[in-house]
Amino acid sequence: MKKFASRSVIFAAATTAFTVAAPASAVEFKISGQVDKAFVAADNGEDNDIGFVDNNGSNTRFRVLGSQDFDNGMTVGLNYEVGLTNDISTGFDINNSNNTDKTFLDVRKTEVYFGGNFGKVSLGKGDGAANGTSEVDLSGTQYLGGGSAHYYASGISFLDDNGVAVGTIGGAAYNNLDALSRNNRVRYDTPAFGGLVLSASVASGKAFETAARYATEFGNGGKFAAAVDFLDSQDKDALISQGGVRTFDGSFKEYGGSASVLLSSGLNVSGMYKKRDSDTASAEGESYFVGVGYTVAKHHTQIGWGRSNDLANEGSEGNNYQLAYVYDLRSDIELFGSVRHVTLDNVENGGGVLIDAQDINYLYVGARVKFL
Repeated sequence: MKKFASRSVIFAAATTAFTVAAPASAVEFKISGQVDKAFVAADNGEDNDIGFVDNNGSNTRFRVLGSQDFDNGMTVGLNYEVGLTNDISTGFDINNSNNTDKTFLDVRKTEVYFGGNFGKVSLGKGDGAANGTSEVDLSGTQYLGGGSAHYYASGISFLDDNGVAVGTIGGAAYNNLDALSRNNRVRYDTPAFGGLVLSASVASGKAFETAARYATEFGNGGKFAAAVDFLDSQDKDALISQGGVRTFDGSFKEYGGSASVLLSSGLNVSGMYKKRDSDTASAEGESYFVGVGYTVAKHHTQIGWGRSNDLANEGSEGNNYQLAYVYDLRSDIELFGSVRHVTLDNVENGGGVLIDAQDINYLYVGARVKFL
């Protein structure tokens, strides 16, 4: 009875808020988006190939944003975003033409939100509370050649000494384990308390995510940002993917985070640690990343190293070494490029024997153009 009463009070309060709130202005809409294309050249130790792809680090997309302010200080808005890509970079593999001219439709966000002094409540498909907690990086290269290797070429296969595939970059060698990504959920974000925002969300299958984010500025242009998370996928044990390549067949818990500092000199350092635990071996994993970069005017560079343990199987070790560069031709036009050396050791071959796969090298060059 008490539960029913408390729920009734909450419902009545919410109803009153919407009833007394009169719109202060008409609904405002904004249409925006981007096209992001890249060229990849890769070598797997046996052969090499090239591809012309859509950069999955920040894929081609368009969005519609709308909001309306009310006299009581509340804002009601919508966010509709669709990724429409041709030849997604994560589908590229050496000597595999099946990705040619494939169109990938990704309904990224379809949500409504309510904001005010109480914070923000979002309902629908969108970022889970912990999404992005692996990606705090002030180098200016994140999603454009920098950051996690599986963003760009996760589908490239590692080969054993006989030329037989034993896993892919995103499924076996490296992944930043960035929560559940976008899903249908209800999410709450607190107001900022001195730069600190707390978030929580619940998705289908009772999966819940929590996160804390902090950002501040100091000195003459210095910045610091950090994020940590904890999540439990609960009964959401189907279609749990890492980089769209490897699908877990069991629920898991995840914790960790990332942080980055940018000095007024342009020097920046970023770091990440994530851990996934599960009763199911295929949902295990542990990842690290360290990047050192320098930003001056329109130029962004970063040297990075990332490692994932137990991603392919218990005892597997994947390493990712990278050099990334981004040039801001204008605020809406960015040119980028990166080179990577990726290794995979102690991976099981088809006979269950642990081997060291042949290394993969690849070059990734592209451009992102934004509109409106």
